[in-house]
Amino acid sequence: MSEREPATAPQPAARYPGLGVAALVVFVAVGGLLVFGFAGALWPAVEAQNEAVCRPLTPEPRSGPAPALVAQGLDGAPFDLGSLRGKLVVLNFWATWCEPCVGEWPQLDRLAERFADRDDVVVVAVSIDKSVEEIAPFLERMSLTGTRVKVVWDPTQVVHNAFGSQKIPDTFVVGRDGSLLQAYINVRDWGRPAAYRCIAALAGG
Repeated sequence: MSEREPATAPQPAARYPGLGVAALVVFVAVGGLLVFGFAGALWPAVEAQNEAVCRPLTPEPRSGPAPALVAQGLDGAPFDLGSLRGKLVVLNFWATWCEPCVGEWPQLDRLAERFADRDDVVVVAVSIDKSVEEIAPFLERMSLTGTRVKVVWDPTQVVHNAFGSQKIPDTFVVGRDGSLLQAYINVRDWGRPAAYRCIAALAGG
């Protein structure tokens, strides 16, 4: 009596004898669309959750691409907001002569410090002072020379207007794809845990 040959798993065509190759391709494609459709359906829920986390800070929703922003670093090097594509950017507009900005600055510094171990979140402070030479002495007086905030200067003093900001301080959150997500008009306590949770949620954890 001959030995029985080992059983083999049926191939897709054997499992579904009525399906040809083309039909199997359609079957697989539809399955993939269902998976992506399910993920897409979850996105509004993710956005709603992020909004809930940020609600204590009373943000104003924003949408559309962030305006172009070209500024100058304190070392004279050019800075382009577009160079931070792929990162979540907390973009603050301020000036050394702005009293509320002075009060808010240590909180920005604390927020940047909290994200120091992440390279996908950047806190940028754009000065609209008349002279770049006013910024370094200010940071020294405030004991902020070692801040992890990226400090840049807008020589035109008007780039914040393109973001819809008329007064300072104002802060805007720019998503990884370069789109505006939120605006925070006037001062916020960026050093509090609620602020960290908000930015972490927008950054994806």
